[in-house]
Amino acid sequence: MIKNELLEEKWRIQKKMAAEAGYNTKKILDNAEKTVKGMAEKYGIKLKYAKIKPTAISH
Repeated sequence: MIKNELLEEKWRIQKKMAAEAGYNTKKILDNAEKTVKGMAEKYGIKLKYAKIKPTAISH
């Protein structure tokens, strides 16, 4: 596996976020969304999300 400082930092932050959310995926995503919204407000960035219709996943 290729390792560099940027990937090491990414993995460190991912582990921290997971631990803070009790390793609950929904909580991790909710916390990430709050962080992104806060950063967008701080830096005056308007976020746009794609409007995608939900689809069933088939195996």
